[in-house]
Amino acid sequence: MSNGLAEPGVLDRIDLSSSAPDPDDRLLPGETPVAAVALSPGWIAVTDRSVLSYHPDRDPAVVRTPRPNVTSVALRRTGARTLLRYVPGALVYALAALAVGALLLAVSPGELVAVPDAPGAGGLESIVRTLGWASRLLGTVLVFSGILIGLGVAVVVGYWLSAREVALVVERGAADPIECPTDRQTGRHALETLREAIPE
Repeated sequence: MSNGLAEPGVLDRIDLSSSAPDPDDRLLPGETPVAAVALSPGWIAVTDRSVLSYHPDRDPAVVRTPRPNVTSVALRRTGARTLLRYVPGALVYALAALAVGALLLAVSPGELVAVPDAPGAGGLESIVRTLGWASRLLGTVLVFSGILIGLGVAVVVGYWLSAREVALVVERGAADPIECPTDRQTGRHALETLREAIPE
């Protein structure tokens, strides 16, 4: 099958192979390299003027940050980070659902409303009995949903703590940090190398 049929509108194409840039090729005239660490994939290089980071899946692939703008380089967990921001709200809902559900199960409308023993009071007794059934059902649903959401929060936090997805992050003060995804072992080794090479 030709490329034109594989992708509508493309008549012909030449694929170019691209190799990873070398940190030394990105130095400015007179710039002195201090340290360079290889990640998987990518690299981070530190010079006397700037911090350069390269990751093949980022656009632009190479980012140069002046050294005075870099506040720190950190190794961060990145697994389940999208779900992690929902954890505080879910935890508040789970606790509220458990509290309200337990209250509805503990208090019965029949105990709060006294039905008089008089002719025609059967309708009121039926209403009170229906309210009691509805409150018990709602209490049960709230308790079980609170338990399930609490378990979900525990699973997300546990996965985040045990996940191997990490990134070496160049912190830039108030600006957005630059992330270079890597594996945990490579990230730890790279951070130790940078700590030894860069004076604090």
